[in-house]
Amino acid sequence: MGWNIAEIALELMRPHTTSGREWLIEDFLVERLKEAGLEVRLQEVPGVGDNVIAHRGEGGFLIVTHTDVYPYLTPEIQEPRVEDGMLFGRGAVDTKGQIAALLVALRESKGPVCVALVVDEELEGRGSRLLEIPPSCPGAVVLEPTELSVCTAEGGTLEVRVVTRGKEAHGSTPWAGDNAVEKAIRLYNKLHSASFLRHRHPLFPQGAWINIGRIEGGHDAMVVPSSCSMHLEIGFAPGLSADAVEDEVEEILSEAETMEVLDFSPPWETPAGAAVIAALEEAFRKALGREPRRAGMPSWTDGANLHKKGIPTVVFGAGKLEVAHTPWESVKIEELEELSLVLRALIDGH
Repeated sequence: MGWNIAEIALELMRPHTTSGREWLIEDFLVERLKEAGLEVRLQEVPGVGDNVIAHRGEGGFLIVTHTDVYPYLTPEIQEPRVEDGMLFGRGAVDTKGQIAALLVALRESKGPVCVALVVDEELEGRGSRLLEIPPSCPGAVVLEPTELSVCTAEGGTLEVRVVTRGKEAHGSTPWAGDNAVEKAIRLYNKLHSASFLRHRHPLFPQGAWINIGRIEGGHDAMVVPSSCSMHLEIGFAPGLSADAVEDEVEEILSEAETMEVLDFSPPWETPAGAAVIAALEEAFRKALGREPRRAGMPSWTDGANLHKKGIPTVVFGAGKLEVAHTPWESVKIEELEELSLVLRALIDGH
């Protein structure tokens, strides 16, 4: 196999490397990184597998992405393929296409660089949480789908499960019961009056958002349901107190039987003067001959763990976030090629 982005991506995508199965592509990655002139080692992440760590020279930027894929719950996901200039399949954009673009950039560049291909991003983020940062690292670029926008901030997320209780009755006499599903829907609608939804940020024009990922209740139209479980993700832009958002959500949902916080990640933002922002945007201009766009990343990424470690971080990559985690996951090959050119310019320009 040569160093063609589409061919490398297809090779990476064929094994379904959900968290704990990343080892299926480990040897391939190690071999390619060595061929690109990097020194490679493995960092054990207990209970999951190994981060693949590589470097060339001293003082380069750290480029990070993950090797696991989202555990699709639907059977429609198709085997990887290239069609009409698009790469389709599990991991196409999130993030095996990004890895392929990075590998080609490493092969075609000579400058100093550090690389971390981490495990478990789609579940608990244990790979980046345990990642050892080189002491001389001036900043990090996390590869995720951003449509080649330079994301210097990331939204916070609050994931909760809400349970409501009611009273069963015959479905033809709903007034005699207490419908738990209707209670859950009322609480969801009430959440839309939250003050944090009115917050705005220059990189997050949508402000904040709420997604019902799952709702379950009842078992037949002829019975008033006595219980309902609702699984929500609530996102919000930097500039808000994460604790204040959680407090307001808890107050609004106080009528529920229970509210369980499953995950909570505060928003973060890298200072505008960070060297990694300037270097990436200059590499973008040099490689593509146009001005880069700035945006905010609404989804949690490994960048959150890097930010906690004090590393100036940006999120950047090819493709649309909206198609990740779906059966029609895809990315334009041309955009992956542009990503590779920018990464090459970043590496050789430092």
